[in-house]
Amino acid sequence: MNDKDILQRFIFDKAPVRGEIVHLNDSYKAIMKQHNYPPVIQKILGEALVAASLLSAIIKFKGRLTVQFRGSGKLKLLLAQCNQQFQLRGLAQFHSDLKEEDLWEALNQGVLCIMMDPDIPGGKRYQGIVAWKGESFVETLEGYFYQSEQLPTRLWLSVSDDCAAGMLLQVMPKEKPELYQNDWERLVMLTDTMKSEELLHIENQILLHRLYSEEDVRIFEKVPVMFSCNCSIERSEHAISLLGQKEAEQELRLKENIVVTCEFCNKAYSFDRVDIARIFAKGDKPPSSTQIH
Repeated sequence: MNDKDILQRFIFDKAPVRGEIVHLNDSYKAIMKQHNYPPVIQKILGEALVAASLLSAIIKFKGRLTVQFRGSGKLKLLLAQCNQQFQLRGLAQFHSDLKEEDLWEALNQGVLCIMMDPDIPGGKRYQGIVAWKGESFVETLEGYFYQSEQLPTRLWLSVSDDCAAGMLLQVMPKEKPELYQNDWERLVMLTDTMKSEELLHIENQILLHRLYSEEDVRIFEKVPVMFSCNCSIERSEHAISLLGQKEAEQELRLKENIVVTCEFCNKAYSFDRVDIARIFAKGDKPPSSTQIH
């Protein structure tokens, strides 16, 4: 397996620090081609997808992790999701005339949420919220870890036209500050020498050797990352039931079919009058939540 569309963990044998590297290639391109995103959105969404992958690897649980930004400016929504199988999807909603200065203005007016939805009966959602900081996705996420997890954490993210990559370093949980401070500062200093192009294009083993040639690094097996959308005809039927029978019948007076399009993958599900009658004849209850995630 090459270093495309993979996540790989590593640890330092003589320092209480763990790390991860993720590369998104085909998965990144598959998500970007679903919508005609301008370059400024591609970059910030690419960073969100990398971040969701990295966070899913260090927060071990069965379910789905969501990195979500909501704001009131020209960037309405930025969302990246990754589950325990490293199946990834994402989307952005924004004004068509959004420019780079509009993006940063919107980001600084909104909040970033990290949500975890356990895939177990009765599992409770966890949600952490942090204010956006400056003009950096990295700075904001590091602020989340400082505020919520209280674990020293550093991230490096890089996005190009056709791929995205990221690296994360984090002190092992339950370590005492006096035991790791010197090791931590040294490893961060070494990692800061990494260039964006190196993170994007150099194989993990070679890159880690370049950065940490004097360190004892143990590298684990590569895990595949892929684009996957969990939309389905059943979920689309639930969306129609949420609309309500009266509203659905009004829609059918204007057109022959009601089409429900997945916002993540653009797949369209079409329902005619017979389908609509069947949906409401079943008496299905609509979903308890209308949130996009």
